[in-house]
Amino acid sequence: MTPPKKDGYTRALKLFIKSVIKPDYGLRQQANHDGCYEELLEIRQHCLTYLQSLKEIHNIDLPDESDEIEAEKVRLEKIASSNLSFSRNELM
Repeated sequence: MTPPKKDGYTRALKLFIKSVIKPDYGLRQQANHDGCYEELLEIRQHCLTYLQSLKEIHNIDLPDESDEIEAEKVRLEKIASSNLSFSRNELM
């Protein structure tokens, strides 16, 4: 990724992480009403874990073989999150 594009991606990722962290009281109230509050927070945590791994991967300037390992971990986490979502009949 070129430096300006990488900078833009990093800024966008930070903003998106903030949007996931920021409490949405209306959404949480709806989840509580629908009986899925704990599940909502569980999915939120999975998303934050995935976003953190994206942040770590994109902060690497000189890639080495450990980056491939991390990329594979991210890929597996993404699959696991997808499987979790679809096992609960959720659409992504």
